[in-house]
Order: sequence, then structure tokens, then C-alpha cells
Amino acid sequence: MLIRIVKWFRGYLLVRIKGYSPERFVNLCSAKDILIWDLKQVDDGYEFFISVQGFRQLRPIVKKTKTRPYIKKRYGLPFLLHRYRKRKVFAIGVVLCCVLVYIMSLFIWEISISGELKHTDEAILKFLRNNNVYTGIQKEKVSCQEIEDKIRAMYPDIGWVSAEIRGTRLLIKIKETNMPKTVETRTEPCHIVANKDGIITSIITRNGIPRVKTGSVVKKGDVLVSGIVDIMGDFDVLIRKEPVVSDADIQMKTFYEYSDQFDLKYIKKQYTGEEKKAYSMSINENKIFLYSPLKVYKKYDIIDNDEKLRIGKNFYLPISFTTTCYKEYEMIPSTYTEEEANQIAKEKLQLYIDKLVENGVTILENNVIIEFKGAKCVASGKLIVEESATTFQSIDDSEWRNIETDEYSGNDD
Repeated sequence: MLIRIVKWFRGYLLVRIKGYSPERFVNLCSAKDILIWDLKQVDDGYEFFISVQGFRQLRPIVKKTKTRPYIKKRYGLPFLLHRYRKRKVFAIGVVLCCVLVYIMSLFIWEISISGELKHTDEAILKFLRNNNVYTGIQKEKVSCQEIEDKIRAMYPDIGWVSAEIRGTRLLIKIKETNMPKTVETRTEPCHIVANKDGIITSIITRNGIPRVKTGSVVKKGDVLVSGIVDIMGDFDVLIRKEPVVSDADIQMKTFYEYSDQFDLKYIKKQYTGEEKKAYSMSINENKIFLYSPLKVYKKYDIIDNDEKLRIGKNFYLPISFTTTCYKEYEMIPSTYTEEEANQIAKEKLQLYIDKLVENGVTILENNVIIEFKGAKCVASGKLIVEESATTFQSIDDSEWRNIETDEYSGNDD
């Protein structure tokens, strides 16, 4: 590609030779290092491409071989400038166009986002606009490192983000991750209690007094780790009770009740095959409608197809053309088959399970049953799970202070 560009700037010719010995002509060109390319035989001779400088060196070879070269066509910038040498307005226009393209190359005309799942393009673009990053901004005002830092700070579930500038495009690639749940911490004395019924499967206590052990059956509200520690003296005499911040890793076997149902009869969207198209042009963020149908259908879907104007691969201009297609559809009463309904119920259950797994829950058993009752598909049952079903409970003063004997009560009898 680079060689072709150099040849075009220097200018080259399409030449046809006729005469007594064209083969000798080609051999002599090779011997004198005169470059010719795309040599091909035609009815009465040969045709090839040669540079302007090379053509000027052909005179002695032509005399020796008694051949006659004819210039069939001229290519390149020198000939283009010569052709339009008297058209000053055209020359000025070319210069202004080059200057305009250069000026426009100093701005960002497209922001492309890839890798997002939960977060939409519109939400991230709005966040960028609020932080003064938008289409039309000068590239020198864009800090890719700052963009990456702000996106990570705004969206904790985005574990990796990359921003780079290519041509007039700002490319942002993100990767969403299932971030671990934020561990709740306490600085004031507290108990650890169960927030639902279950069976303790493991307990590791770091601070506080454990009230349960592996295999213990607990109910919601039961104290699992007490935040009141007995301070003992000689001969196991209780000196005082002291509140602490309980700290432990506790896993328990528990369950979730699952229930979902939906009607077998539903309204199905069916396209009729009829469609109408509208055309518009956008200059930066201003839209101009070139054509829009006077009347569209009663029920329809809108499908937009944007085509941005660009030069090369990454040099985007702030001009885009949009084709809007209006596709007509009808609402047809339909009924799910048992196979279809069963598949839908399984997919909805799997979405529920995936959400639990994202929150750190381990699924041990799936006892959900799918059945059909009348015109409904019903899924119900229990999911046996293992999770950290605990929470903190503040300690009341009355739990550890003896008002009659407490040294801080002010009674010195």
C-alpha cells in the first residue's frame, strides 16, 4: 500500500510498445534497472506500467530495439495538478478540504463501548457527558487514565476497563464481574444472630463466645456468637462482664421457598411482512429528517440502522445517516405447549438460581416441581442451600452491667 501511494505521488504511465523486438526491449530494461510492472501481452505488442523518470531513460533502448512506445494513460498527482492547473477554485477547495479534515481529526466524533452486560450504552454515555466527555470534544482534553478511574469508581461491579483513542474514536472496553458482597463490619459491641432458620454447617469464631456448634439447629433471632465475654479471676470467680465486637465465619444449611406461575394462553407478536422506511441525517447530535412516511402502522416495531461517515477505518466524521424501519405486526392469541411452558419455567428458575449464586449462595438441592394446573404452569418447591445467614445485633447495657454493683453506677456503699 505504501509503495502504491509513493508511485501515485511521483506519477506513472501505462505504456504500450510495438516493434521488431519487444522481448529484447524488456531484457534491456531489466539490465539497466529500469522498473516496469504489470507487464502483459496484447494483440500487437506489450503493455506495462513505468514511472515518469523510467520512461525518460528509455530513449537509447528504443533506438537499439527499434520499438515504438506509446503512452496510453497517465496516473498520479503531477498529472492531476497539471490537468487542473487553471482551475484555481478547485485547487483552493482541495486545500480547504485537507485543512478541514485535519481540523476535524483533532476531535472525538464517536464513543464506542463494548463488553457491557448489565449497564447500557446510554447510561455509560450519560455518565461520561456528566464528566465532560462527549462527541465533539478535543482529543487533547481527553485523559484515558482519568476515564478508566472514574468508571471504576462509579461502577463497583466493573472489574476491568480500558479506554483508548484511535483516529477520531474513543474506544471503551469494560468487563463486568460478580464482585463479592461487601462484608458488614461493626465497631460497637454486638452479637451475631441468625436471620433465618437453619442448621449450622461450620463456625469459626475469632471474637466473642460461640453459643452453637456444627450441627446445631437454630431459629431466626437465635444468638450464634455472643458479644458478652466473662472476665474471670482467681478460683474461677466472675469479676465482670465485658462487651466486645463479635467476629466469626458461620455457614448454615437453610432453604428458600420458590413459587412462580404463568398462564398457558398468551398474546403472540407476529410480523405481517409489511414495512416502511424513513431516512434522516445527523450532524453531531442534530438530526435532520430527509424522508418520513406520512402514516405508519397501528402496531409496529422500530429498527434503526446507523451508518457513520468515515475516512478509512478509524477516522469518523460527525455525520451519520440513519435508516429507520417500521415493521408492522399483529397480536395473535396463542397457547404454550407443555414442552414450551416447561422450558420457560426452567429458564425462569435458572435465572433465580443464578442470582442466588451471584450473592454467594451454594445450591445443595433443587426440590422445585413444575406442574400444570388448569390453564396455568406452576413451579413451586424448596431450594436447599448453604449460606452465611447471619446478621449483627447491638448489645444492650442491661445485658452486661449490674446496676447494683457496677463501679460506674455511682453507688459506693
